[in-house]
Formats: sequence, structure tokens, C-alpha cells
Amino acid sequence: MDYQTPGVYVREVDSGPKPIASVSTSNPGFLGLFEFKPTEDAVAITGANGASQLSGKVVPQLVDKQGKVVGDGGDAADALTKAFRLKPNQVKDVKKYFELHGATKSGAKSPKFEPGSKGRVKITWEESSTEVADVIMDVQGKVVTENDQLVEELLNQLHESFALEAAQPKTAADVLEVYGYSFSGASGSAMRSEYSIPPMAVTNKAEFFRWLQSFFSQYLLETQPIEDLVGSSYDDPDEAADAVFDALSKDEALKTQFQDFLSQPSVFNFVAGVNGFYDNGGGKCYVYLMGSQNLGCSIRENQEDKLGLYAFDDVDDMALMAAPGLSDSQQKEMLEHCEVRRDRFAILDGPIVSDGNMKIPSSDKGYGAMYVPWFKITKPSWFNGDQDHIDVTGPNRRKLVKCEKNELYVPPSGHIAGVMARVDGERGCHKAPANEISMGITGLSQTINRLEQAQYNDRGINVVREFKDRGIRVWGARTLATKSDPSWKYINVRRLFIMVEQSIMVGSQWSVFEPNDTTLWKKLTRDVRAYLMRVWRSGALFGQTPEEAFYVKCDSETNPRYLIDAGQVNVQVGICPVKPAEFVVFSIGQWDGGGLIEEV
Repeated sequence: MDYQTPGVYVREVDSGPKPIASVSTSNPGFLGLFEFKPTEDAVAITGANGASQLSGKVVPQLVDKQGKVVGDGGDAADALTKAFRLKPNQVKDVKKYFELHGATKSGAKSPKFEPGSKGRVKITWEESSTEVADVIMDVQGKVVTENDQLVEELLNQLHESFALEAAQPKTAADVLEVYGYSFSGASGSAMRSEYSIPPMAVTNKAEFFRWLQSFFSQYLLETQPIEDLVGSSYDDPDEAADAVFDALSKDEALKTQFQDFLSQPSVFNFVAGVNGFYDNGGGKCYVYLMGSQNLGCSIRENQEDKLGLYAFDDVDDMALMAAPGLSDSQQKEMLEHCEVRRDRFAILDGPIVSDGNMKIPSSDKGYGAMYVPWFKITKPSWFNGDQDHIDVTGPNRRKLVKCEKNELYVPPSGHIAGVMARVDGERGCHKAPANEISMGITGLSQTINRLEQAQYNDRGINVVREFKDRGIRVWGARTLATKSDPSWKYINVRRLFIMVEQSIMVGSQWSVFEPNDTTLWKKLTRDVRAYLMRVWRSGALFGQTPEEAFYVKCDSETNPRYLIDAGQVNVQVGICPVKPAEFVVFSIGQWDGGGLIEEV
């Protein structure tokens, strides 16, 4: 600040630590699938060049099922290049490029390609000519360079030298051939093969049910004529959506259609999972339903289109993931997604009936846990389906505990997410989410006793058991890294590290681009120590003193000159997490007032 005029000045100075706040640990994201049958509203066109194949979709108003252009040629050319993701620098045939832009294919008025001056190819068309280096284009008009910039310069040269018209293709092949592809075929298709809208945050059961109604209203509006739904038309899309939403609570046919949608096995598992989350004390969660033609599809869909697991990419405060009732391969994809991101924990459903030798996904760093068996709940009033799809075969079929008339089976992941949220709120994520009552359920699909649980526990599979007079309790706190890396075998340890890592990362963003010197090192050490001190006082770290519980090191030793020159600051942090008392052992012996005789 410059002081040039006499007077009193106030200057703010940074005189204390920048507090690091703990990130949320109990907000889950729920992913569900439903069967989506898209209407045929597009033409799928394929092409090949011998080495690769490409495909794209355009509206039938531009190109028909035979590949002929039936709409405006310019619009069709734009739509095809966008559908195939083709760029100007990918042009492979200059002769076809001329034909696409108005030149005839043969005769005296067609463009001519012939040798020009040394090392060049001459192009002549309509009394105009230009020459191009033969390292860019050969005498047949084929582009021979792989340099994108040279191709762009070639196209600019052509438009400067010749009066090329706007693109006017007669068929899809006219566009494909310009880029070195031949037309393979065209067929009826759908412009959108999946149905997806971004995840929505909800905070209670009532809000979740309103979201379901809104989601279904929008789905109906995009897949059926508005006149068939409410008997009138609307020009404003928002008014149309509101009309369908209101009709869901009044029109009996739409009510039944909504109940049928919710009663689909995959949707029911999703809805029951979210409800189970709230039954067990959950608060905020993110809900996402994706429509797919194949319910066994990969949920690791196109990242660019934000489908499947990638729909949650922009959700920063999500720490748990659940996909209630999805297949083994889909759950494995969810676990791998969490392992790669390292900022969320996957809750996986085991089979409805199992034994200790069941197949489980592998995990190197414990970013997921699996729970068995499934739960039984009271049938909701809106459910009008059945569970005939649940068919247990083989030796395990006799282990299935049958449902009563008013009961249904549900996967456990949603309820477990609620248990974790409840424990986080009452104690913190350092407390293992085990020896906790699971609420909102009437029973279990399988009874697993103490001796049977041993083989599950040894492999890192968590069992929910029913205890006489103590209710149904979560009786395991292990991750799927139990065998591969025992240091990460406990759920609370992994989730504590996720919280600490993410909290420090978010709370230290101020340090980016700061001068990398001892002042910055001391500030980072001060802020991280202050945060870990609070974590230790909450009981999350083991040790009677802070020195026993954690350390923070950021000095010239951790930041040698070559790291500083690379623009890096290296802060070493070590924490000693508390481990759960999984096995409580008492040594009991006879005592006659003198010596002690122990049983070991």
C-alpha cells in the first residue's frame, strides 16, 4: 500500500492459521438402472476404411435408411461430420472434397490433378489453378501427409483459389469418402440409447419421493406425446412437465404406470435402498437413475456424456457409493471406480444367499466393503409387482429364509449406508460401523451363525446377524483388502484416511502459486498440525500425546532443490488410526486367594 496522503490507514494482515475443515463422510450416491426402450428417431450410419470403423446417428429428416440425403444438404453435411466427430484436418481425398462442394465427378468441367513444377501437384478447375507440394497430396488427389496443420493450410488454399460452394452431399457416402471411409450401411436407430439426467441431492424420504415423481414425469414427457398423457398440448416445456407431474396424483392410469415403474426389480432395489438409508438415520444423498436397453450393461459408461458412474464426477461432497441389487460385474466396476478416484467408499451387496466360498471382487487398498445377506422389509403400499425373478438354485436354495405374505427382499447396501451415516454423526467415521442395529427391516434372507461367519470374516465379507434380544446387527467391519493388504482391512481406517486426505487437499488450495519458501512450509505445517490436533482430540487417532498420534514434516529435507525447481511442495503427514476392537479376549482362571490358574 502506498502512503502519500497524510491520514489514518487500515491494513488487514494474515496473522493466524487457515482452518482446515473436515469434508463430509456420510453423503452417499445411489445408482440405479431401469429398462429403457428408445423410440426409433434416428438413422445409424456406419463407415469403414479397412483399418477401423466409425458410426454416427443423424435425424431421419436429413438422411434416410438407405443413406440418401433427403433434407438440406448443408445441414446434412454438418450433422454427419458432427456425428462421426470428423474434423477438417482429417480430410483424405481432395478430389472427393471438390465433388462435395459442387464439382462434377467427370467430364471437362471436373477438377484435374496433374504433375506441376518440380515436387508439386497442379490442380485445375474452372479456369483457376494452384499447386500443392507432393508431400501433402499426390497426383490422384489423395492426402499423403499426417500433419494436421498442413492439411488445414491445404483446405485454406483450395478455398482461396477456387469458388467452392457450400457442401451439398447427395448421400452419406459423399461425406464419408472425403475422409477416407466407405459407406457400410444405414439402419433405423434411436438418437439416445440411454436415458440419463444428472444426479440430484435429496435430504429426506418425502423429497426423494417427489424426485421420483418428477423424474418419471420428465421421462414420460420425453418418451410419449403430451396429448396422450394429459389430453392437451403445451408450447412451454416447463408447463408440460408440471402438467404431467400434477396428473400423476390425479389420473389413475398414470398412477398405475408410475407404480409399475417403481415395482420393476431394478428400480425397486434402488428405491428400497434409498429408503433404507433414511430409515437408518441418513441425511443428504445423491440419487441417479439410468435407463438402458440392457440391464446387464456396463455402468462404467461414456465419461464424455456423463453416463453411469461418471454421472457423479461433478459431485464433490460424496463419500459413499451404492448400487443396490446390481450384478456382480457392475458392483466390481463401482469398486474399481472408487479405487481410481480415491475419494469415496463403495458399499457392495453380496448374493441373497451365500456360503464362505462365494466369489468376491478384489481390492488393493480397501476402497469397498461387501455385506451379506439381503434384508426383508414390509411391502410398500405402492408395490404391485412380485419377486419371482429371485431364484436360488443349488445347495444354497434351502438356506433361503422365505418371506411372509407382506414382506419383500432388498439388498443391504442402502441400509448399511444409513448405518454409516448414523455412526458418523454420533461418533465419527473413525468408529467402525459395526455392532449397530439395522433399522427398517423385518428379517434376513439367510441365517449365518457364529461358526459360519468365520470363513466370511477371514475373506473380508461382512455379515449381518440376528441376535436374540439384541436385534439385527451389522457384525463385521472389514474391507475387501483383507487378504491383499491387511493394513487396510478395516472400514473405519480407510474412511478416516479418505476424510483426512480430502480435507487437507481442499483446505490447502490457498497455497497453490504461493512463493515456495520456508514461510510457505511453516504455514502448511501449522495448518495441517492444527487440523490433525482436532482429529486426535475427537478420538480418531491412537496415542496419549499428539506426538504419538501424528507427525507433519515440511522443510528443506522434504523439499530439496530439484522439487522446488519442479514447482512442487512436499508435505509428509503420518497418522496413527485407531483400530476396532474386533476380538475382545478375557483371560479367566481360578483363584484360591493365592496363585492364579489361567485358561489360555
